[in-house]
Amino acid sequence: MQGKAVLILGAGRDQLFMIRTAKEMGLLTVAVDGNPSAPGLSEADYAEPINFSHIGEVKAYVRCLLDKGIPLSGVCTMGSDIPNLLAEVAEEFGWSGPSRETGYLTTDKFAMKECLRKAGIPVPDYCIVQRKEDVLRQWKEWGAQKVVLKPTDRAGSRGVSILASTDEIADAWKNAADNSLNGRILLERYIEGPQISTESILYDDFSATPGFADRVYEDMEVFWPQVMENGGWVPSRENADVQKKISELVERAARALGISRGPAKGDVVLSEQGPMIIEIAARLSGGDFCESLVPLGTGVNYVKEVLRIATGEKPDPAALRPRWNKAVANRYFFLPPGRLDGIRGVGEAQAQDYIHKFELYYKKGEIIPPIQNHGQRVGVFVLVADDRIQAQAKVDYIYNQVEFKMDGSWRKGFLKR
Repeated sequence: MQGKAVLILGAGRDQLFMIRTAKEMGLLTVAVDGNPSAPGLSEADYAEPINFSHIGEVKAYVRCLLDKGIPLSGVCTMGSDIPNLLAEVAEEFGWSGPSRETGYLTTDKFAMKECLRKAGIPVPDYCIVQRKEDVLRQWKEWGAQKVVLKPTDRAGSRGVSILASTDEIADAWKNAADNSLNGRILLERYIEGPQISTESILYDDFSATPGFADRVYEDMEVFWPQVMENGGWVPSRENADVQKKISELVERAARALGISRGPAKGDVVLSEQGPMIIEIAARLSGGDFCESLVPLGTGVNYVKEVLRIATGEKPDPAALRPRWNKAVANRYFFLPPGRLDGIRGVGEAQAQDYIHKFELYYKKGEIIPPIQNHGQRVGVFVLVADDRIQAQAKVDYIYNQVEFKMDGSWRKGFLKR
């Protein structure tokens, strides 16, 4: 990869792994982020504090670098749901990337489901609702026990609520409406069953799904009716046949949305009738999925292959095959709103040889806001074990070891009803 440079949109925690991986591959790295303190700006070879949504400024910066002889060959990101921006930059400079149509279909949840349904991809029942009264009418018409209300244009659980009672409609409607950018609200039938996160790599006729993790929603009722995930598990508990069906489904769904060269992130529910697609994103995930869970669990860093595709190269299928099989878990710390007066047990937790990552996002003296989306979780840890039973014991140890003093009282970093 010598002699090429890649533009990475975003330089926050979610993009650091991509910046570092690109540098390992010998690529020059160019990063833009509207936050001048974003950590990736100091690690990239070239960087500017430009908000990547200001696409005109991004293009002008790229032209400036190209005029200086910087061999920019592609654009990429991870953790930011911006395939529409990737599409515009890629089109401008003739680079590999999603089309504008794919950018639209994968960022508008209603358009996405319409496209998938037309392609014969199983998805939960859905519709656009104009008023709160429409929610009640459609809910009764479906005869569903639970429904989900969400904006059509947000990611990271922003504005998403699960409803089990009609008394919850007013608050859920406000949550969705307050978080919506385009004012369109989507109602879905809630499907019971295990949820799976996937990440696939597609290149013309080739496809593979090296990212496959069980999502963790146990004990998250404390956030009801909001949807809050507490990390994931690798490897999945699903058997090989089920994993094959899910992988084939997400790859087919990605192609239906026009993803032909690049990554596709899938959210899947395993219903009684079989796997169903909740959403597909034309990007890599943030957090620890492709950064930690899969590399630690299988030895596969498929971010490298995404960077190859973005810079005009072909992916290496052999690099997507597992090299080993370890149990990996990532979990989060959750605290109630209030003042953080102290933290203890961190040193002991970090000293464990199975801890791969341990980060806290708040310091003593800071105010913890009400957690309303994934981006507001208090901290994260990632650990490795030989099997899931060992991994669960280690998760329990960390949660019991680390304590937080909130408004004068010590408590664990995991909320329960």
